[in-house]
Amino acid sequence: MSTAGQVVGGLVGGVVGFFNPALGWQIGAQAGIMLGGLLDPPKGSTIVGPRLSDLTVQTSTYGAVIPRVYGTVPIVGNVFWLENNRIYETVVKKKSGGKGGSKTKTKTYVNYATFAVGLCKGPIVGVKRIWIKGELFYDAGSSDPATIAASNTASTGFSVYLGTDTQMPDTRMQATLGAANTPAYRGLAYIVFNDLPLAKYGETIAGAQVKAEVVAAGSEEEYFNTAQVITDRYWQGCAWDGAQFCAIARDTHTCATSPDGVTWTEHAMPVLTTEWLDIYGHNGLFIALGSYSGVCSSSNGLVWKTQAVAPVSRTRAVAYGQGKYIIATENGHFFQSLDGKVWAAFVNPAEGVGYGGGYHQFTGIAFNGVVWVAIGDVDGKGWRFFTSETGDPYTWEDTYAPGSDALRVCSMGARFCVTSSWDVTYTSDDGYNWAAHTGSSLGTYGGNCLTTDGRVFLSIAGSRQSISPDGVAWTNKEMPGPPSNTWNGLSWNGAVFAAVRNYTGVGIVRAATIQPYRISSENVELGHIVESECLASGILTSGDIDVTALTAEVRGYTVASQGSIRGALSPLQAAWPFDVLQSGYGLRFVPRGSSSIMTIPTADMDARGDGTSPGVQVTISREMDTQLPRRMIIKHVDYDREFDVGEQYAERLNTDAVNEETQELAIVMTSAEAAGKAEVLLYVRWLERFDISFNLPPTYNNLEPADVVTLETPEGNALVRLTAINYTSDGRLECKGKFASQAVYTPAALGVSPVVTGPTTIASAGASDYVLLDVPYLHTAQADPSFLAAMYGVSAGWPGGVLIRTDDAGTTWNDLQAFDPPGSDVGVATNTISTVDSRVWDKASSLSVTMLNGSLSSTTELAVLNGENYFAYGDEGRWEIIGVQNCVLVSGKSYTLYDMLRGRAGTEWAMSTHQIGDKLVSLSLTDVTAIGMATATIGLSREYRGITYGNDIDTDVDFPFAYTGVNLECLSPVYVRGYKTVATNDWNLEWVRRSRTDGEWRDMVDAGLSETSEAYEVDIFADGTFATVKRTIAAATQSCTYTSAQQVTDFGSNQATIYIKVYQLSSVVGRGYPATATIS
Repeated sequence: MSTAGQVVGGLVGGVVGFFNPALGWQIGAQAGIMLGGLLDPPKGSTIVGPRLSDLTVQTSTYGAVIPRVYGTVPIVGNVFWLENNRIYETVVKKKSGGKGGSKTKTKTYVNYATFAVGLCKGPIVGVKRIWIKGELFYDAGSSDPATIAASNTASTGFSVYLGTDTQMPDTRMQATLGAANTPAYRGLAYIVFNDLPLAKYGETIAGAQVKAEVVAAGSEEEYFNTAQVITDRYWQGCAWDGAQFCAIARDTHTCATSPDGVTWTEHAMPVLTTEWLDIYGHNGLFIALGSYSGVCSSSNGLVWKTQAVAPVSRTRAVAYGQGKYIIATENGHFFQSLDGKVWAAFVNPAEGVGYGGGYHQFTGIAFNGVVWVAIGDVDGKGWRFFTSETGDPYTWEDTYAPGSDALRVCSMGARFCVTSSWDVTYTSDDGYNWAAHTGSSLGTYGGNCLTTDGRVFLSIAGSRQSISPDGVAWTNKEMPGPPSNTWNGLSWNGAVFAAVRNYTGVGIVRAATIQPYRISSENVELGHIVESECLASGILTSGDIDVTALTAEVRGYTVASQGSIRGALSPLQAAWPFDVLQSGYGLRFVPRGSSSIMTIPTADMDARGDGTSPGVQVTISREMDTQLPRRMIIKHVDYDREFDVGEQYAERLNTDAVNEETQELAIVMTSAEAAGKAEVLLYVRWLERFDISFNLPPTYNNLEPADVVTLETPEGNALVRLTAINYTSDGRLECKGKFASQAVYTPAALGVSPVVTGPTTIASAGASDYVLLDVPYLHTAQADPSFLAAMYGVSAGWPGGVLIRTDDAGTTWNDLQAFDPPGSDVGVATNTISTVDSRVWDKASSLSVTMLNGSLSSTTELAVLNGENYFAYGDEGRWEIIGVQNCVLVSGKSYTLYDMLRGRAGTEWAMSTHQIGDKLVSLSLTDVTAIGMATATIGLSREYRGITYGNDIDTDVDFPFAYTGVNLECLSPVYVRGYKTVATNDWNLEWVRRSRTDGEWRDMVDAGLSETSEAYEVDIFADGTFATVKRTIAAATQSCTYTSAQQVTDFGSNQATIYIKVYQLSSVVGRGYPATATIS
């Protein structure tokens, strides 16, 4: 007797053996029967499939099985690498306390670890969520595969490797093990956690149990492009800064931003250059490169600030690494910056190695995490590649002379790739040893654009995109639009490439997106899993099996143990019952519950040999009811309970049976789906308690196991699923079967979804942005040397951050102040307002502001007079303090401010200094904090960083800031006047002091002194340019005399007009702000 699997296996194996004489049909058939037994074995030894216990405990085991995953599944991985095989300890010094109040210093010790957790066989789409010790650690915030991939790429604190065949080694591993000793673990999806604090996990990795929600849905097409719409301009470059794309137009002083590469919005740029050449994005900053006229930077693509670079050079390319930006130019110096805003020139690599100061045309620069590479055409020497471990001047080496030009350079992992216009590419894994590869098929344009998604290099040249996993072998695909050498901008955001074109005209495609894959579904078809597992055995080929009928969708399934094909498929067959039957020379998988294919009359059901007396037409035997389950329990992976083990059951009430049967299904299901499976399996067990046998004549030899037939019996028609057929020597069919019913496979049971408590999602923490304000005295918290600080997050899920400072050039960092969400109210001005009389309300001006964080509200006139709704408006070194009565919301985050008090706290001098893009910072005590400083540090520059809670210190770059003691400076005196004594020709000078601490004047009361002693200095100037000081007069009261004798000494005669500046003095910072006057 043969089971369905053995019958099919024997037939297929016999056919294969017949056509292979070396094998023989007998051996082929036997092998096929053995294979069929793997698919559907007869009763005997127990085959164990995947268990729920395979999914629960993180291990660190050599030789552990790498799970195969389908759909969306939870994976508790295997730790296979720990940096330097140890946990690190660091000392953290922190100041705590209220804003402006006393602070307490504490010193604690924090353990952290950098380690890698292997997940499963790749490739996967990405990781949707991560839990550590049962607590949600990361959430991509979407089920869209492209969004998940983008979120994985943009995440901080860990790196996700998808298990592709082209993935590169982890850079942190390379830094520890050495580039030559670090495998890429291709085919293995894994996560590397960088400097994970272990305090919440018992200070051990064993306590940091990592569970990841892995999305492994299949893909239909790789790197497909789609035409997009952007305005008709010559778009020259495109970049991603971590939040949005920005493209620049070559000669129209215009840029455009897009969150996704699909929807573009134009903005004006400074009229700085006749030709924009390229744009670079990194960590919330765009840097635009111009021709001979310097660079611009922007934190949002909306407001741009110009930065001078001298000597003037044709800036061509920029890269970031080792905490600094480096610009390469076509005809001059290189430039370096720590913040992308202040640039310092240094000699280019060609001059540094001794090639002189000729016309050296550099076209690209890149950093691979270890070394820098710059490429260029050296005057008199031809094309050269230069390499440096630091990027600093005079550290570059001439490492290679290519046999062609060199257009672009890019790094993916450790590997550099250089494209050329000669159909040649160059690669290096260390920046020193290079290999040339001909026949790249990039074409004569050689790749105007070159970038990477971490999986492949992508180049756009002419009318096509070219993809290479290694920079050596390239495959091509046509780009939208007419063929031409005009695709000049390309950037990757973690999910999609955005490309722009330097071409105009009717019908021209000027923008496109390129996606790494087109995802069919988050779930996966049952047939795909069955086919994949069969093919993984190495015994069957895709031509041997047909799974098109297995269309049920599976949320997720994991095979995490070694075993037979049947062991891998048995949980699936239990959840979605199916049979296997022959179809031609292959196997066809058919779900149960199908309709009858024929009706067999009663007369045909007692086929017998010649001379054999009539027998029983249909024999029915049944299992005892007491041996059957009363309750069927399904244990499964619960989709709605963060993939914990769920349990649902179905129960048959009208029976004396008391048994319970439990099925462990390592399958991701909802509670409703699991309840339905329990009902189906329970009633299938009861339906199939009958064994049916009958004999048919040879005319029915077209029947096969798994067919459903209708038997005509005196009691009525019965549906029977054939389970086995024995072919006798005289051609008769000895059939065995089970009762069948389509209705049984359609459940009615429903499971109630569990009540979920606590946070189910976490938003991206994002970076911290901050503003340091060296402003006049406004609060009692500023009584001592101090400046104000405001901080906010660039993402909605910002958990707070801490402002830190180094006093020793980065050797150590000290925490200054923690900031909690939602952060400070900070905006950016999109227009400017002019100078007005600071003594009265400004009712004419209106200021347009777009909020970067927080919101604004109006208040009353009296409240403003009492200090409410005060803001710092401007930028470093030119803050104007304003009070605002009306803040009207225009749309979204845009406000119009009017009815203002201007130039408060002696800042009327700053009214004329405003620019578009100036900041607006709320000065409420809930928005700003006073950062105390030592008197000895006044005027000294220090480096600051803003670090989001839970992020590494390297997630921000140094911001140099010098506190100059503005809050301690005396305000400028007012009402400066003078008169000349006719008898003596002496000038008598008077003024009225202002107080920096006592607020508004009160009638008939002098302003408070606010200093330890009263002292003034009056400078006498040579003329109205106020450039040359002729004399300084000291005074202890609000008046002084410029005598006739002093005038004659200074000028040679008595003066009819004098030019003076009056300063009040502070015992700490000296002169305050001056009052300037011309007196006649």
